[in-house]
Amino acid sequence: MAQKIMNAPSGKSSQTLEVSMPKTRVDWRRISYILLGLIVFLAVYYLPAFSDAVDPSGVRFPLTREGKGAVAVFLLAVIWWFFEVLPAGVTGLILGSFQVLFSIRDADSVFSDYMDPAVVFIFGSIVLGMVFAGTGLTRRIAYKILSIIGENTLVIYGGTFFVMALLSHIMSNTSSAAAIFPLIWAIYSIYRREDVPTRFGKGLFMGMAFSAGAGSLFSMFSAPRAVVSAAIFKEVVNRDISFAGYSKYMFLIGWLVIIFIWIFSVVFFKPNRQSLSGLNDKFKELYTELGPLSKKEVLTIFVTTAVVCLLIGAAALGKVDNAAVVLISTALIFIFKLMELKHLEDVPWNIVLFFGGAMSMGYCLWETGASAWIAVKCLGIFTKLHWFAFLMVLSAVVFVVSNVLPNAAAVVLVLPVGLVMSKYAGVTPEVVFFSISVMSAMPFLLIKSSASNAIAFESRQFTAAEFFTKGLFMSVILLAILAAAILIIWPALGMPVIIRPD
Repeated sequence: MAQKIMNAPSGKSSQTLEVSMPKTRVDWRRISYILLGLIVFLAVYYLPAFSDAVDPSGVRFPLTREGKGAVAVFLLAVIWWFFEVLPAGVTGLILGSFQVLFSIRDADSVFSDYMDPAVVFIFGSIVLGMVFAGTGLTRRIAYKILSIIGENTLVIYGGTFFVMALLSHIMSNTSSAAAIFPLIWAIYSIYRREDVPTRFGKGLFMGMAFSAGAGSLFSMFSAPRAVVSAAIFKEVVNRDISFAGYSKYMFLIGWLVIIFIWIFSVVFFKPNRQSLSGLNDKFKELYTELGPLSKKEVLTIFVTTAVVCLLIGAAALGKVDNAAVVLISTALIFIFKLMELKHLEDVPWNIVLFFGGAMSMGYCLWETGASAWIAVKCLGIFTKLHWFAFLMVLSAVVFVVSNVLPNAAAVVLVLPVGLVMSKYAGVTPEVVFFSISVMSAMPFLLIKSSASNAIAFESRQFTAAEFFTKGLFMSVILLAILAAAILIIWPALGMPVIIRPD
């Protein structure tokens, strides 16, 4: 588009300047999905009342006007999150606004959810992870391990996945993937001779994506989704899932998945070259260049260790909220000058607001009775199953939903429903919580399912179709590991699985 500008200096004839203006193209696809979400919301909200849900004992569960509104808001969220029409955090803010504007919940309840202790914990853990990476500790750990794993390509697979898992104990799995990607690329640059995908490249980067998912099982630091799940569990069941309790039941599962990812890479992507000469020397040199531990690195180790110990101690006392403990780390970070105020601008606020919106949506579905109504409506399908089949089918459902929606959104929808169903299926709420936590952690099918998958895909070593087919195989392995956890591992660790009659 050309815009004419009249330029007429005093005493001179006017001149016409022609300035090129960039054309702005209307994104009709995006607009259509925004409108689709709004139409679905309004249609469900203004539909006549739905029929009551009735459980096997004859108890009726009506879907109130507020409950129908909660379902309408969630469907809006599903459409906008799936088609990514807005930043996830902006959609999260809109979810709360719609609850208030359409009188689904009061403003005090809705907007306090955005500063729920779970969201505060997520904020604190993100800041701690930023300091861990910013001081150079992430690189120091990675260089040290990679310098001693050897030059055998099959062992390199295991070493890189081990580093990914180790970093995920204290950082979110997305942050771990972002930190480890350039290191894996440095390894791969020694291997590749042409700019074409190789079996070793596929195994390294696809395994990195899978390992990032498995890494989110180790602790609540590595899985903001787990913090949201624990908050919903407390709201529905009125029992706590502590920081230490989460790791107790998930730690071994996470490492089992990592081991199977290594086996998977060795079997499906056995490299053509047996070793990478010079790799050890390269990482030893990089580690030496870092020099001795800096004062900031030592202080970061101290703060991290102190917070983990306090979280474990808080779980033992049972009266101290995890969010308060993690915020101590944020205070210590500034007391020791490990961060400056300007660095808070680097906090991914879009993610924080997304989890705030997810928390608000979860509480909305539960408090309005929508989750109970959905659960009882589905009882006819699920309660006919054996208790073990019920858990496996429910876990498969959340796995599928986690591949098409953000995993926190999948948990918000499925967890309250599963918790209501648990008493009818004869299983404890705890085993439902942990089964859903495992399967929502690892969306192995689609590139867009997680940021870690997208980061690995940037290597251009595998296609979306290859990721889907290999991810399908890994998903079957994951279900097998979950089955072993339900039947053997978790009962051995003290988790009650079946509701015993009095």
